[in-house]
Amino acid sequence: MLRRSIKSLKNGILFTGFLALAACATSAPQSRPVVARPESGDVERLPRPEIESEAERYDRRGFVRPLHLGDDEPVRVGLLLPFTANSEAARKVASTMFDAAQLAVFDAGDERFLLIPKDTRGDPEGAAAAARSALADGAEIVLGPLFSESVEAAAAVTRAAHVPMIAFSSDIKAGGDGVYLLSFPPELEIARVTDYAVSQEMTRFGVLAPMTPYGDRVSGAFAEEVFVRGGVIIHEERYEQEPDAMLEPAKRLAKYSEEIIPIEMRHDFDPNDPEPQPAEAGYTYGYQAVLMPEQGTLLRALAPLLPYYNVDINRVKILGVSSWNNPRLTREPALRGGWFAAPDPEIKRNFENRFAAAFGARPPRLASLAYDASLLSARLAATQRRRNRFDEGAITDPNGYYGADGLFRLNADGSVERGLAILEIQPGGIQVIDPAPRSFAPSF
Repeated sequence: MLRRSIKSLKNGILFTGFLALAACATSAPQSRPVVARPESGDVERLPRPEIESEAERYDRRGFVRPLHLGDDEPVRVGLLLPFTANSEAARKVASTMFDAAQLAVFDAGDERFLLIPKDTRGDPEGAAAAARSALADGAEIVLGPLFSESVEAAAAVTRAAHVPMIAFSSDIKAGGDGVYLLSFPPELEIARVTDYAVSQEMTRFGVLAPMTPYGDRVSGAFAEEVFVRGGVIIHEERYEQEPDAMLEPAKRLAKYSEEIIPIEMRHDFDPNDPEPQPAEAGYTYGYQAVLMPEQGTLLRALAPLLPYYNVDINRVKILGVSSWNNPRLTREPALRGGWFAAPDPEIKRNFENRFAAAFGARPPRLASLAYDASLLSARLAATQRRRNRFDEGAITDPNGYYGADGLFRLNADGSVERGLAILEIQPGGIQVIDPAPRSFAPSF
């Protein structure tokens, strides 16, 4: 029933001009979300006056009003996605994110909720135009865009209108001042897996990371997280993302699993001892774990290099990132016992199954962001007074929310926090060894 209802909804949508989606009340068993299109007479456009400046544009808007609501005022929510981007991959992601947003509207079951999708074309100019169009149609909150440059362009528009935005970029520079980033920033994964490793009495680490902006970001976050927890990075190596270029960096890093560290760094060093004993070679003073933030084919080429160069992976723990949540990695012996942080797989599986039941395919990773942002908007609209339902205090509830990927909360500075689990790679599958938290610690 869910799949039939949502697929019939999807087939009725035109991506030219204005798109609007509303959910019927849950009290009617036969109800389902309804598509409203201006050309079909479902939507009344209120007159839009001429505008004189960017600031005045948002004081006199031609709001969209679905006729089926009568005198009831809808909750208008803009959704900015790259439906006609040059990249086919971006278009597919936009389509599935829109599907996920529809699923959230269906789940919310609020007939007043009006989703207003707008096409950003995948570029900053298109994103700014899409934001203006959504606001002109009366959007009280904007969801999206997807790309960091588009977020910056659209944010200039929404900030001028004093309308909040929940964007899908992980570029932390774009957040704040009314822009909230609902995404998967790698810093959260690094903090969680580092914290868990230190809780297991690991304090000495190595790093083997790609020579990319992502590698820079992850290795920098790891260095900070290790430092604040009292640990030390014994050695770091970076590599170009070519199989042959990985060999020498891996060989150099392997050496430090047996390297004799300076005697003054040993925990048993006594500066008053007139005849200090030489440090012993071996794992006692080498690194205890190595961060390896690679994925896919390159990861399967990189991981075996450490045991090849005589690193005992039974004594050195390999740490990774959420993209390791891939069943194919369980066939790689060098990754056996590796740890990484990721959303609770059982919670995520529930969303994936619902999406597949509705649309006949498994959703990509980013689809859950559109679902969570839409459902969060619907919850705020249902529980908050109209005047402040999307203000900062409502959006940044310190208790957070449960979504398709588990626990999360948005902060006033635009950042996101997530409750992540620790998973371990084993030949029989990927197992949760430390569950995701069920609540957040109080924020101060």
